[in-house]
Amino acid sequence: MTGYDVGDQLPVETVPPGTNLMVAGPALTGKRELARSLLAAGCRQGEAAAVVGTRDSVKSLKRHSPDIWNAVRDGRGGIVDCVTRQAGESVEDEDLVKYVSSPGDVTEIGIRLGGIFQRLQREDVRARFAVSTVSTMLMYADVRRVYRFLHVYAGHVERLDWLGIGVLDNSNREMFDRLAPLYDAMVQTRRSDDGTQLRVVGLGRGRSEWIDY
Repeated sequence: MTGYDVGDQLPVETVPPGTNLMVAGPALTGKRELARSLLAAGCRQGEAAAVVGTRDSVKSLKRHSPDIWNAVRDGRGGIVDCVTRQAGESVEDEDLVKYVSSPGDVTEIGIRLGGIFQRLQREDVRARFAVSTVSTMLMYADVRRVYRFLHVYAGHVERLDWLGIGVLDNSNREMFDRLAPLYDAMVQTRRSDDGTQLRVVGLGRGRSEWIDY
């Protein structure tokens, strides 16, 4: 299987199938937007996408990432929305759009996401999967529960030859050190005088140069 094309977003051309990438950096460095853009790029190429939106509701994904929403609408994607019910809105699950009451309801997130994974697996598609963001889950749930959830789905990504992405604020070093080993490589973000920069660490290439994002 060929790698996942990421050359328009990252300073590497492809990422091997079955890779789990952590997007990590300080707050306000575009981590969530980068994760969405990686999924959207795959959708434009006919791949599928699955999103756990701990800060991204279905409405915000429709607005900011229409390529992802189009894939969901066409049966090539799924969303677990952790925002809308928490905000007090009354919404019902759809075929590939599921709602949970809180970003900390890890068990319910796992159940809803499992159904989406099974559906996409039956379709035998290439898919990109993102938890956006892990940091928000950690605000509501114990790190051990979040670790177990991420460990299970990192294994699924590897088994299915998908591309997995987790977004994490690296300001809490203890949390970062606990969760980083779940990922095969990292996209680091940072602020610079000219804006935001990123680089890739790992993937058998060491560290790439910092590039503007």
